[in-house]
Amino acid sequence: MSHLPQEVRYRFTVLGPPGFTSGGTRLDLGSPQQQAVLMLLLANAGSFVRTGELIDGLWGERAPATGEAVIRTYISRLRRLLSLQGLGSAIVSRSGGYRLDPDRFEVDAVEFAGLIERARQAHTVETAAKLLERALGLWTGTALAGVPGEAAEHERTRLERLKLTATQELLRLRLELGEHDEVMAEVPVLIERNRLEEPLYEIYLLALHRGGRRAEALELYRTIHDLFAEELGVRPGPKLRALHEKVLRAEDDQAPSLRESDPLFVGRERERAEFRRLLARDPAKGVEVLFLTGAPGIGKSTLLRKFAEDAAAMGKPVRLFDGLDCPAGVFRRFSEDATVVIAGRSGPDPTLLVDPAWSGRIRIRKLEALSETESAALLEARGVDPGLRRSIVDFAAGNPFALSLAAEVSRSPRVDAARYVVDTVYAHLAGDPPTERHRWALYVCAQADHTTEDLLRSVLPGGRSSELFDWLRDHPCVETVTHGLVLGGVLREVLDRHLAWRDPAGRARMRGRISRVTTGR
Repeated sequence: MSHLPQEVRYRFTVLGPPGFTSGGTRLDLGSPQQQAVLMLLLANAGSFVRTGELIDGLWGERAPATGEAVIRTYISRLRRLLSLQGLGSAIVSRSGGYRLDPDRFEVDAVEFAGLIERARQAHTVETAAKLLERALGLWTGTALAGVPGEAAEHERTRLERLKLTATQELLRLRLELGEHDEVMAEVPVLIERNRLEEPLYEIYLLALHRGGRRAEALELYRTIHDLFAEELGVRPGPKLRALHEKVLRAEDDQAPSLRESDPLFVGRERERAEFRRLLARDPAKGVEVLFLTGAPGIGKSTLLRKFAEDAAAMGKPVRLFDGLDCPAGVFRRFSEDATVVIAGRSGPDPTLLVDPAWSGRIRIRKLEALSETESAALLEARGVDPGLRRSIVDFAAGNPFALSLAAEVSRSPRVDAARYVVDTVYAHLAGDPPTERHRWALYVCAQADHTTEDLLRSVLPGGRSSELFDWLRDHPCVETVTHGLVLGGVLREVLDRHLAWRDPAGRARMRGRISRVTTGR
């Protein structure tokens, strides 16, 4: 074995056309098939690769009868090439396979992975971004460009996926660094190559949102919604839906903050008056807690932001919690002079209500739907065509989320606008029922005047009526009344429209069963 000077570096490159450099000199790796054998050894560096795996990786089911002999020829040629550079023992053979010693050389893919890991552990956004830029700068083209075989294609796909993930991480960091315009310019090109890559749409939507391009962000989400429905038969994921809601409500990316009044805010005078009375109370009386409850989309988060503005205007401290799960232990940490507001779909832990220490200090207020007058005012504030307001008010039933969504969609109407609004409100308010039977239980509740366990048993035969009834009773949009369960508001209308589109025959059968049970015929 020859010995070269210490400064000579051996480096394989796979993040582009495959290559091998020795001391800065690029060497010829032979035919594409020979490169494929080398790349398979590189991908498994440190482990023995059976000859059969090399044959399968290169030819698959079309392997020639002389495949094993051809592999031996390629290995011999590679050894000769490496031996001329002082790496004669880099490929080790044993009965039935070969091993490439990973300690004898560098690989750009290994460096790439190392830089990504360092970026994820970095303490600052700036450092992480620079490390990811270095990592992505190692790429010179498509991974393993020109290398044939199933094994090379598998490795190519893996590496390209890692590159896309690193690119997405870098784009998110650049958003944190305020480079919204740059990200907005770059993401569409990536989307063209990866049309169904949801994280790219999340980044693009966030860039548009933070860049103040609200109308474009809303149109983008509608495009995504239609694309995923047509191509995959699914709706956008929870992150995209949450971003969409932020854009609809014109939120920034921070928690409720002290900022200027929102001209799109209407109603809730009674709740705001009660909150101001709490702020003006004598601090010596101790902590006061206001619970805001209500169905999804009813405006709890929006009202919290308005409370923050009111507290700032009065110069009073306040602690606001959106969606906080509040066990009794959390309350012990509230300061004695605090005014606390908690927004959630359900009320406080029952043990707090019977705790003498909290007697008279906890107020529960359920947010109701906006009135028709308030709904019309919200649509007017959003610039909705007067000719459309009546139909939107009737459809939304006072739900601020449905009102806002329909208002924004009305700005750029299209044939499927109504379908989009129904699907989006359905996903937001109905949630994700655990089974198809639970989904049908919601449909029943939307059709019946009062839903009972006996009605569910008759309309949805097959058992589990008690479980379905209990699940419905806990649903945030369902109310418990004297004669059973009632589902009202916009979700009732949306569920009916959704089922009429999804399964009109099933809807007819279900309505017939409900009618027979309730009329006794």
